[in-house]
Amino acid sequence: MMSIFILIPLCPLLAAVVLALGGRRWGEQSHLIGIPALGLSFGVSVLAFLEVVRNGPVSVSLYRLYQVGSLVVDLNLYIDQVTVLLLLLVTGVSSVVHVFSSRYMIGDPRYNRFFAVIALFTFSMVMLVMSGNLLMLYVFWEVMGLCSYLLISHWAQRKPAVQAATKAFIVNAIADVGFGFGIILTFATFGTLDIQTILSQAESLQDHTMTLFSWMGMEYQIHPITIIPFFLFIGAMGKSAQFPFHVWLPFAMEAPTPVSALIHAATMVNAGPFLLIRLSPLIVLSPEAMIFIAIVGGTTALFAAMVSMVQSDIKKNLAYSTISQIGFMIMSCGIGAFVAALFHLLAHGCLKAFLFLSTGNALKAVHANHHEASSSRRNFQPPVILYLGALILACLPPWIIFSRPYEGLWMANGFASAGVVFWAMGLATVFFTAVYLFRGIMLLFQHGPMIPGAANGRAVMVSPQIYSPVHLAVFAAVGGVMLYWLMIVWTWWVEFLAPALPLLSSTGAGTWPVSENLGWMLLPVGMAVCGWAYAISSMRRGTQKSAKEQVWTKALYVLFLHKGYVDEWYERYVVQPTLALAIWLWRIVDVRVFDRAIHSIASFSISFANWLWRVIDIKGIDRAVMGLGGSSVGLGRWLWRVVDIRWLEANIGQVLKKADSAGLALQEADSRTLQHHLLVMVFWLVSAIGLLYFLV
Repeated sequence: MMSIFILIPLCPLLAAVVLALGGRRWGEQSHLIGIPALGLSFGVSVLAFLEVVRNGPVSVSLYRLYQVGSLVVDLNLYIDQVTVLLLLLVTGVSSVVHVFSSRYMIGDPRYNRFFAVIALFTFSMVMLVMSGNLLMLYVFWEVMGLCSYLLISHWAQRKPAVQAATKAFIVNAIADVGFGFGIILTFATFGTLDIQTILSQAESLQDHTMTLFSWMGMEYQIHPITIIPFFLFIGAMGKSAQFPFHVWLPFAMEAPTPVSALIHAATMVNAGPFLLIRLSPLIVLSPEAMIFIAIVGGTTALFAAMVSMVQSDIKKNLAYSTISQIGFMIMSCGIGAFVAALFHLLAHGCLKAFLFLSTGNALKAVHANHHEASSSRRNFQPPVILYLGALILACLPPWIIFSRPYEGLWMANGFASAGVVFWAMGLATVFFTAVYLFRGIMLLFQHGPMIPGAANGRAVMVSPQIYSPVHLAVFAAVGGVMLYWLMIVWTWWVEFLAPALPLLSSTGAGTWPVSENLGWMLLPVGMAVCGWAYAISSMRRGTQKSAKEQVWTKALYVLFLHKGYVDEWYERYVVQPTLALAIWLWRIVDVRVFDRAIHSIASFSISFANWLWRVIDIKGIDRAVMGLGGSSVGLGRWLWRVVDIRWLEANIGQVLKKADSAGLALQEADSRTLQHHLLVMVFWLVSAIGLLYFLV
């Protein structure tokens, strides 16, 4: 049963490999490989969810990659309550994206490549979630970054797409350097990279110190448990687009819409909150890191929310909305509300996938009705029902946000800061939500596009037929059933996550008491009414604002319209100085130092070789060889004239006599040898004939 869970990452991997090796032969049939593979992966994820619900966490050991000294890296899969929820989100959203892409990408010349890369993208996120080893998590963390580069630059013929992909890759690569240092320091502290072992030993090593470096006899000691979360969080800041590493995500909208849905809803940006939730027992041991995480998350959430309110591009609006929501999750982790962060992550992933995949149809509808709607936008007074509907919608968030179970998700870990931040962020959220809902309703139903069949050519918010008692009773029944199931979900949620997050305490997070303290609800509901009233007053004031207020609001509008000038700041103080430094290094260090040094070495080498050739070779070796050759020739001539000729003349007679006697001896030896050979041949011939005769 356990081995079947290998199919969760294996299916998208096989789909990516088959599509990559198949090349263009698959053509526009590539989705027939990707969709079934992701569907099967989602099905097995559902089985894994049921297995975890019944029997708890599941660990699947595959094989040992390598072992060097004390460093052991095992490829194993770990599926617990947190992992299985992320698996359902990743595989489910990816399956929907595959189906959507099968129609959205029709006619694209890189249709096959697109499906191969998104399958690999899904595989890397699945393995990141399931990895039981910190090093393997880092490997797939990087693979996911590479896939994002390939997907953002899918339309490589467009220069903005290439620039956006390059920016995303560079920003994430810089942040991942910190993540890598964190992993190295983790191994140096714990002696292992197994995540469950690290989490089990973290509290016992809280007081452990390590010598960072020594200088002039002084040693600097650090507490690695305090430093490690900082480095790990730097990696999360890059992947999850937290300030100031958020600049890549809005430009990633140059990718096709399915890629945006995949990055924002199921993969990439969710990696940061998941990392903090997975390593929460280690993160909470560093109060300094928790404060830093909360500040970065809160700053990102507030800044991106303000920027998103003034963006005219719907995809960039969604991008900054994602940055804001992820920042809210990060801030929740920084104050210990890991359960609330996980709930927020899953809910945001499902909603954001729907929003991105619906963007194309919405834009098409708006474009089709643009001219028709323009004639009905003048002199239209909103009915009272719009004000009443906006007030009702504004008062709904307080009843959910400040309900006892939702508050319990924040308080589940017992951090005192969670209560303060919960009320501060909750009240601010309620106020701005009321303002945003009212303005959205007014813009949609007062100035929105016409809907065919609507009365007087205007959009109708509520049909008069729904006011009948029957419809009201049906709505009340449906609302009651949903409320009942919501109570059950709250209770089950915390009970389900308790084994995976041991920091959870019995604070009543999963209970929904029948009698709510209505007194505490008056403040948030009053805040919602204030936001609703502020929106009405600001709309009715219109152009009657004072010049001072107009200047102030225009300044804020321009500030957030230009995204706080963060990109310009990067360009002015990071990009341009870096390029200037690179040019200076090229001109001064490379050209004047290295090039001159190389040219000098080359010139010296040539001069030295020329000197060796003239002095050593020609004047030394060549002359010595020529002198030795002349001496040898003279010695040979002398020997021939003096020794050879005189010796031959003196001994020629004796030599001739010895030669004659040697010739006679050779003749006699030849005659005896010939006779001997003939006798031997006759003997063996007779023997062979006799043997043949005997055998026959």
